[in-house]
Order: sequence, then C-alpha cells, then structure tokens
Amino acid sequence: MFIQDPQQLQHKSQLIHALEMQQRLAQRVFDNTIEGIFVTGPYGHILEVNRAFTEITGYTADEALGKTPRLLRSNHHDETFYRRMWEQIETSGSWQGEIWNRRKDGGAYLQWLSINALKGPDGTVEYYVAVFHDLSELRARDAEIEYLATHDPLTGLGNRRQLLDWLDYHLSEAQTVIPFALIKIDLGEIQLINDSLGHAAGDRLIQLAASRLKPLVSAKDCLVRISADEFGLIIPLSDDSTHLAQILFNLKAALQKSFSLSGETLFMSPSLGVALFPEDADSQHELLRCAKAALEEAKSAGRNTFCFYNHSMSNQARDRLALEQALREALAGDGLSLHFQPKVTLATQAICGAEVLVRWSHPVLGPISPAIFIPLAERSGLMVELGAWVVNEACRQVSELLQAGITLPSVAINLSVQELERLGVAEFLADTLERYGLQPSMFEFEVTETSLIHREKVVIDVLQRLREQGFGVALDDFGTGYSSLSYLRKLPLSTLKIDRSFVVDMTEDEVSASIVQTIISLAENLNLHLVAEGVETIEQRDRLMEMGCDTVQGYLYYRPMDLQELICLLSSSNASGQ
Repeated sequence: MFIQDPQQLQHKSQLIHALEMQQRLAQRVFDNTIEGIFVTGPYGHILEVNRAFTEITGYTADEALGKTPRLLRSNHHDETFYRRMWEQIETSGSWQGEIWNRRKDGGAYLQWLSINALKGPDGTVEYYVAVFHDLSELRARDAEIEYLATHDPLTGLGNRRQLLDWLDYHLSEAQTVIPFALIKIDLGEIQLINDSLGHAAGDRLIQLAASRLKPLVSAKDCLVRISADEFGLIIPLSDDSTHLAQILFNLKAALQKSFSLSGETLFMSPSLGVALFPEDADSQHELLRCAKAALEEAKSAGRNTFCFYNHSMSNQARDRLALEQALREALAGDGLSLHFQPKVTLATQAICGAEVLVRWSHPVLGPISPAIFIPLAERSGLMVELGAWVVNEACRQVSELLQAGITLPSVAINLSVQELERLGVAEFLADTLERYGLQPSMFEFEVTETSLIHREKVVIDVLQRLREQGFGVALDDFGTGYSSLSYLRKLPLSTLKIDRSFVVDMTEDEVSASIVQTIISLAENLNLHLVAEGVETIEQRDRLMEMGCDTVQGYLYYRPMDLQELICLLSSSNASGQ
C-alpha cells in the first residue's frame, strides 16, 4: 500500500481548493458582468450563456443552448459581412466590431461584439467566446446630442449649424450642382414683444411663426431658425422662374397675418433677403453675406417686403454698418444734440410751447438727417436707448430753462413704438421728471398712427397711464395713417397734429383744404387742442386762422434751435410782452 506524505496531501488539497475558488470566482464574474457572453463549441453550437445574455436578447439559457448564433441574426448584414468576419477570426483568432442582431421579440439592435477563438494544446479551436454589449442607449444618446446640436429646441426646426452643413455639402461634396436660393427671414417684432409682454410671449410668437412657415416648404427644402428673430430657408430652384417668387409672396403673407396671443392681436413686419447660387456667390460665406445684405435692404425699404441681392448692396451694407457704429458712439459720447421748434398760438402770435427734435452731427459726414438715423436706430435696436437719451436730455435742458427764470408752457417729445412697448416706460418717464424736479403737466408725448397699428392695445394702455399721471398725449401726423376716426374714439388724447402734407397743399388743393377743415372741426367737437405742422407761408397761416386752427408750427415762425437760442428768444419775447 502506497501511503502519501501528509504534507503532499495538504498541498494537493490546497491546490484543489484554490482551483475551486477560481472556478467559483470565474462563474460569478461570468454570471454578473453587464456584458452578454455566450460560448460555442468548435462547430458553433452554444454551450453556455450568462445572465446578461438573457437580459439583452430575451432568450433564456434553455432556449439558446444547443442553437447556433444564427438565432440572433437580424438580416441587416449580407453573407459577405459574415464571411469576412470568419476569415479574420481564422487568420488572427479574433474579431470585434459593430453588428446588428435581433432580440427574441423581433426588435433589431446594434451591439459591439468581440469574438475570440480558444485553442487547445494541439492548436485546434475548442471554443469560441463571444462578448457583447448593447449600443442602443448609447446610440440614442448620441442621436439626441446630435439632434440638439443641429436643431432649435424652441421650434423643432434645424438651427444655424444644420444650415451650414447643408451649404457645405451642396457647395463642395454634392456630385451634381443644383442651383438654389438662400432666403433670410427677419420677423421684425420679437424684441418689442420680449420687452413689452416678456420672453415667454416672444418665444410663443416665434413658435407660431414657425408653424406657419413649415407647411410652405417641401421635404427637399431646408428651413431653420438662425437666431432669435431670424429664420433661414434654402430652396432648390426649378426651371419655373415664377416658383420662387410665389414662395416669397406666400412666406411674407403668412407672417403678415395677425397673431392671437394672450388676448392680444399682434402683427409682424417681416423682411426677406434672397441670394442665389451660383449667380450671386459660390461659397458659404459669400452667400450668407449676400443674403444678409439683401435682408438689410428689405428692412431699409420699410419692411413687409423682400429683396433680391445685387452687387451694389455690399457697399451699402458696409456704409450702413459704419453709420450704425457711429450712431452707437454718438449715443455713448456727446455726438447728439437737442433742438426745439417753437409752437405759436395764432390768436396772440405768442410762443406756447416747443417740440423737441434730436440732431446728429457726424464728425466726418457732418449733419445726418433724422430721416436717415431714426430708421437706422429702429433697425439696429437702438431706438429705446436713443429715446431714453432724448427724454433725459430734454428734462435736463427744461430744468435749465426754469433755473434761468424762463417758463416754456409745453414741451412735446416724440415716442416711438419701441419706447411705448418698453416694460416700465410710464415709470421711467415719471422717474426722470421727478429727478429733475419737473411736473408732468409741462410735457406732452407725441405718437404716430403707424405706431398703433401692430400693438394697439398695449400702446393705448401705456398712453392711458401717461394721461393718468398728468402728461399730455398728442396724435402726430393725423390723417396719414389708418382708421383715424376709430383711434380718436379709443385714444386718451389731448392734442391732434395736422400733418404737414395737408398744410403744404391746402392753399392750392381744395381736397387737402377740406381735409384740414374736417380735422379742425373734429378736434373742436372732441374738445382737443389742435396744432398744424409745416406752416411756411403767410397764405397757409391765414387760411388756418380762417378755419379756426389753434396753434401752428413751422418755418414761417421759427426753425429748430438749440437751448441757448431758445433762451434768447423766450427772454426777448417776455421782455416785449409777448
């Protein structure tokens, strides 16, 4: 009988225990790894699967054992794919890559698969071990990230990056050159909505605008939101030259229709700029520049229109940009000044007030007409800042008048629609007067009929608050806008101003004279003060006196003047008893 050494027995027992521990550990790792694992024999029959295999594929161990991996095949790949896979395994002993497989429920999914051949001592394959993990969630996250990177979350449209990608592809990679139009669309009123009703209302209006644009474009077009109030649209061009024009008309018409939002009826003033490829430019940068120049031209033309790019616009755009920058510098420095144009009571020929007018003298170009820089301020978003400067400076200079012992009964200041829609405008005006120790009764704010068209309810509410605070409210350029009589009924007015176009023509055109007489009668019946603008001749003055006009303003009496000239004028008028 062979008797083993106790030490050898102990060592053997320890080895067996260690092997059992390793096997248990390997089995625990096999069962608990988050990656699916299955093992096949040399002929491809599945010998073992782990828990993650079942969780990912839906097949239990009993359903998978004895089957081949064809059980999982999705038919997304052809036989060439699998042939090359096995050629690599036979050559190198392993393969890894992305592959589409199918779950038990029939759903295909993408996985990362790694296959390794395990060989015996003689070099023949004994097992194949496949390890895989599901890429579905990762790809879904990647797709979500890509979507967010290329889409506008507010409207669901593509964003600027998508537009640039489209241009990159069609300008450099596409095999066939396809002519197309690049259209920039500016909504025109979003900043005003944000300032007056809040950003939530502005966002909702953008969504409504996008919903109107979407049905007007086809699947082959590219509609995106470029910035806060600007959309971009690329339309492949057909041989039908009228097709693009019809689309532009449809886009403009859709955005010009009224929007109903939070009980408000709102209007937009869209502008569209069009650049054509390859006629206008053949690069991404140049096409965007051309479309931008055309858009600025449409804005300059008064909005509610579209413009096609022409090469002269490039110089005009550069000039506008330089002028806009100069205006910003003038606002920040001392480039602006105020002038006063006195108003005269016809019955006494005495000065009864003055209108405040802003003037700009460019350091190189000299005086810039308000007809140029006021629209420039509106387009560039400077109107509220400019208006605030005018109000503050007017109050400061009126305070100087009072300190000099001179009283100006009424000071008229123009308010733009942007200022009227500014949040807290009534409080701003009241606070500014209080800072200079001035009374609201000394001031009258002039608004135009056109400022009421788009935001009638908001503007009327603001004007009502101004009247309640003691300010006067004048309707400027009366008779040149729309629905004048309805505005007279709704507005909290103290004064009507007859537009100069009627005054200039009234001595030679009986229609203009009849309009002036009608306005004077309306003002009298409604107990409104009346001012006729643009009086330049004695004949005009005399005719207005005959008609019963209260007050006039124009070059026949006084041109606009600075504060010192006004002080001298009022001092001499007081001395003469006027």
